Amino acid sequence: MTSTPQNGTPGNGGWNEGPASNPFRLVEEMLPQKAKSAVRTRYGILGVAAVLLGGALLFWPGRTLSVAAILIGIYFIVSGVIRIVSALVELGLPAGWRVLDILVGVLLSVGGVIMLKNTTLSATTLAVLVTMTVGIGWIMEGVIALTESWKVPNSGWAVAYAVLSIIAGVVVLVFPLSATAMMIIFAAVALLVTGVVAVVRAFSFGRSR
Repeated sequence: MTSTPQNGTPGNGGWNEGPASNPFRLVEEMLPQKAKSAVRTRYGILGVAAVLLGGALLFWPGRTLSVAAILIGIYFIVSGVIRIVSALVELGLPAGWRVLDILVGVLLSVGGVIMLKNTTLSATTLAVLVTMTVGIGWIMEGVIALTESWKVPNSGWAVAYAVLSIIAGVVVLVFPLSATAMMIIFAAVALLVTGVVAVVRAFSFGRSR
């Protein structure tokens, strides 16, 4: 007496994956056509944007970071002006909060103007600050993992991970420019891979096999 497989259908070289073995696939195929089209559109837009941004960051890192610095500078100016105007026209605001909002608005506006006038320097500074923030985060993560390692059954792996994380963070802080270049390449490649996967999902989402 032979048993009948519960999931899948016979195919070349064995049994193909059936709906019961992949519930997410079943949920995708059960969505209305309008919902499927909306999800595919979002996947496509995000994928194309990620590919374009990753390519720009990989081949024109200086220009891409300069554009980012310009956008942040514009955001600072607009945000600062809004804060100043709101502090001046808003009724019932305490005097201390009003003065504080005006000061913060002025600082944001001045910082935005400085970033727009020195885009190259601002872009480099922005990239280095992001890299150093990552380095500090790695060090903090390593220290936390090291202090919590005694609670883990296989504490050797936890200690090794903590030590590597701390070393990586220290290297980033000691060599910020080299680490920034590596971070930019890594971010560009990650964006490209993520974008390609999203574009593929845009064509394959919700389609029956």
